[in-house]
Amino acid sequence: MNLTKEHLKKAVKTILKIAVSIAAIAFVVSKIDIEATKNTLLSADITYLAFALLVYTISQMLSAMRINSLFVTIPLRLDTFMNMRLYWLGMFYNFFLPGGVGGDGYKIYYLKKHYKQSTKELFTLIFSDRLSGLVIIACYLTIFVSFFVKTLPIPYKEWTILLMPMGLAAYYAFLWIFKRSALQAYWKVVGYSFIVQGLQMCAACLILFSLGENANFDSYMFLFFMSSIASAIPISMGGIGLREMTFVIGSQYLGTQEGVAVSLSILFYLVSLISSLPGAIFALKTSLIEGKKDNPTDVN
Repeated sequence: MNLTKEHLKKAVKTILKIAVSIAAIAFVVSKIDIEATKNTLLSADITYLAFALLVYTISQMLSAMRINSLFVTIPLRLDTFMNMRLYWLGMFYNFFLPGGVGGDGYKIYYLKKHYKQSTKELFTLIFSDRLSGLVIIACYLTIFVSFFVKTLPIPYKEWTILLMPMGLAAYYAFLWIFKRSALQAYWKVVGYSFIVQGLQMCAACLILFSLGENANFDSYMFLFFMSSIASAIPISMGGIGLREMTFVIGSQYLGTQEGVAVSLSILFYLVSLISSLPGAIFALKTSLIEGKKDNPTDVN
């Protein structure tokens, strides 16, 4: 009976997320010129997109190293390449199992099964890893608000830069309260996060270049980071619709081209999707995560 209730609860949550994504997409469609946006997408320069894919993939490799630096504090010592293979599988599941266990859930399951780790500890570390990314996105946003985006009607916005040390201190406090042993990796995690988010910003810039956009980069990047936060809110299917809606609404205030902004969002999503596809190899044969040709304890 409990199992049935749990399945029903998950099904309802999935349906609600689908509904939110559909509603957000409908809103976006009602606000943009579909034909113009389609032409913008089709005109994208494939060379710049290829470089964007490369840069984004490098950012994900560094993300895998970031979470591994937290695992060490349990201590859980994973081979670097094995950890990257598991991370890639998690990326793949995040795209193709958004309503189910997801990539983070699978990593917890896998590490608990094969490395006898506590579910609570693994969840706390993976959440801490995700939180570090959001904190650094907020730091980048304060930089853009304080120094670059001039059209935002925010009083005393030059002082918003003070929110950066406050955010970093809040993340330190979170680790101190919930996982004090992870404080030894604090600066390494923060450093990785700054580089990861910086590389993803570079990938977004390359996508803008591919679209022939050479102006208002500060406004587009501000919206890019805002859309990253919006997509992290777990009320839609993998952030689909929320990212695009953020770009459309933001464009009305910042004077960016809505068609270009939505095209940036769609192409960045496609770049991240393509980058996750190698994870399918490990989904088909999980023994390859450990670098083995055969594994009698294969979770499949």
